[in-house]
Amino acid sequence: MDKRKAIVLFLSVLIFFATSMAQGAGPGEKAPDFTGKTLLGKNIKLSELRGRIVLINFWGTWCAPCKEELPYFNRLYGKFKGVGLEILAVNIDKVASQAARMSGTLGLSFPVVLDPAGDLSDLYRIRSMPTTFVVGKDGMIRYVHWGFGPNDPARYEAEIKSLLKDGS
Repeated sequence: MDKRKAIVLFLSVLIFFATSMAQGAGPGEKAPDFTGKTLLGKNIKLSELRGRIVLINFWGTWCAPCKEELPYFNRLYGKFKGVGLEILAVNIDKVASQAARMSGTLGLSFPVVLDPAGDLSDLYRIRSMPTTFVVGKDGMIRYVHWGFGPNDPARYEAEIKSLLKDGS
């Protein structure tokens, strides 16, 4: 193999690994549209929520940080839903009854979207749990959060207030 072909091959492999290791959809990208079925059997389409700030949270019942984060999102939803916040909690469990049980135990007041086949997780290139996308009113991803830590509640609230203030 000549030197030029070797360099092209090396760069191709490098690009492949760099893109396959990407940590999901990112800020500045248009949020991929989807239609998902909720625990209540209702279809929900992301593009129909345009004009509102949408938190799309990917979670699993086995995920310890998810169990901490979801009650916080419930409080956040109660505080901001009247002024333009929607939360879609996308559950990745294979069995809907597990999501229903945990949702009921936590008293979640926002829609839980089921993703047992992983189609939405693939669409958003989810690599870790929990992962949350903050989508502006214009449908663009503004912020992405991986995991949930002690500083995240203040960060989420500041981001939402900022998006409400600037109208995006």
